[in-house]
Formats: sequence, structure tokens, C-alpha cells
Amino acid sequence: MGEYEQAMQRCDENVKFVVFRENTDSQVPIYGTHSGKDEGVDFFKNLAKMFEFGDFIMEESIVADNYVIRFGKLAHTVKHTGKVFNSLWSMIVCFNDAGEIELYRMHEDTAALEAAMQISR
Repeated sequence: MGEYEQAMQRCDENVKFVVFRENTDSQVPIYGTHSGKDEGVDFFKNLAKMFEFGDFIMEESIVADNYVIRFGKLAHTVKHTGKVFNSLWSMIVCFNDAGEIELYRMHEDTAALEAAMQISR
């Protein structure tokens, strides 16, 4: 079992990963809603294909009921352009009663990401 599949063991069968927006985007494969463990694995694999990971700094964390909210800043290099993507980020994670992740919602600066990817709209 690979590392992504191991990570999915901590997730509900119907987990949703909502990344930046709910709808998919043909130019940015990580955008959109990724439902279920298989799509979660694909999401993390796409992240690894897109980025050379750099700084990922968590500045604060808030816990309330079944939610954890975290935020910080990052700097990753887009592999196909060599450009650095700098952004503030926030993450909302919701757990079910069994302690499994049922929602993972990520927010980052999409304009900065698309500029680093050299996407023009």
C-alpha cells in the first residue's frame, strides 16, 4: 500500500476534498471537488506531479466541535515552469463521529498559483 492509500485510511469512505473551488478546471487539475478515497489519492498524486514542495508553515490552528481550521503560508515551485507559488493558505477539516476525515477544504491564492503556472484566462 502506497503512502497516499495509507493516508486515505484516516478518511471516511465518502470523504470530499474541495480544493479552491467546487468545480473542476481543465487547466488546473487539483481544482474542484474530489469525492471518495480514490479521487483523494488522485488529488494528492496530482499535487506531487505539479509541485516541488517547499515551505508549508502552519501559523495557527483552531479546534471547534468536529472541525479543525488551520492557516499559514507556503512557497512551492511549479515543476513545469520553475516558478515559485507563494500564498497564504487556510484549511478546514471536518471529522465524523468515528474520527475520520469527511471534509477537507483548502483555500489558497489562485491568482498567484495560475501566474506561477503561466496560465492566462
